[in-house]
Amino acid sequence: MGDGGLGDVDGVKVVEIDSSDGSVIKLAPRIFEWILVEMARRLAKPANVKKRDRSRLDGKSMDLPVKTGLRFDAFALKLIAITAMAVDHIGALIYPEALWLRVVGRLAMPIIAFLLVEGYHHTRHLGRYLLRLLVFAVLAQPVYRLVFPHGLNVFFDLLAGLCVIWAAERIRSHWLLAGLVLAVGIAGFYVTLDWWHLGVWMIFVFHVTRGRFGWTVGALGGLLLVNAGFFAFVSARTGDPSYQLINFINLGCMLALPFLSRYNGQRGCDCRYLFYVFYPGHLLVIYAIRPLLERLGFGF
Repeated sequence: MGDGGLGDVDGVKVVEIDSSDGSVIKLAPRIFEWILVEMARRLAKPANVKKRDRSRLDGKSMDLPVKTGLRFDAFALKLIAITAMAVDHIGALIYPEALWLRVVGRLAMPIIAFLLVEGYHHTRHLGRYLLRLLVFAVLAQPVYRLVFPHGLNVFFDLLAGLCVIWAAERIRSHWLLAGLVLAVGIAGFYVTLDWWHLGVWMIFVFHVTRGRFGWTVGALGGLLLVNAGFFAFVSARTGDPSYQLINFINLGCMLALPFLSRYNGQRGCDCRYLFYVFYPGHLLVIYAIRPLLERLGFGF
């Protein structure tokens, strides 16, 4: 282009000036306009600003660390949970003196409760979710009673917790809601849910603090400490140390928090029936190999 003006090379504005006719002065307003446009364009597109995770459905900030380092999707967390569950039951049924196995096993329930709450907020068919839990609770119960002498399996804990958080979104009175949560927890203790009252209350904690991970840490820690202190008092009054022991072991649930803090909000592999099948399946395997291990001198 022989005359002074604004050109375009590969999509980038450039200034071409023919100084022979003294057009610099004439082009000054256009050059100034181009500079302003370029500044506005660059300011409108900041480079590589790291964003926090957000819930896919409600847009609430998950208040999780910035996406750097190792991250876990829901499937990875589920694998961690079922591994910890297997370790826990091996400790309970084969090596009861190895308390560290029970502590490691405490990872399972907080992760499962967390994923249940996430599933509640992401599911399109809550009725099917409830029905699936109910069906597998009934199917797993004979296996559970084969291994453990009394109580209800963990699917009943999850079913009760899911009903509580469903009700929590529909009850406007805080007093009524608190009464419901307390009543369901006490009922869970007396009907001997797998985690007594603690599983339902843990699910409720994850629900009401969802999107505020700092609050989750404080609420879960407070729940576990109050629970341990209460049963230490019960043990002292009754002379039965088992109450105090298991509820101090439950403080190991806090070990799950570093894993939950690395949750990336993604589902990962869609193997929704993995946990449902693994739960009764691994109990059957442990029950089957336990006599063999005893004959070989392993376990108690």
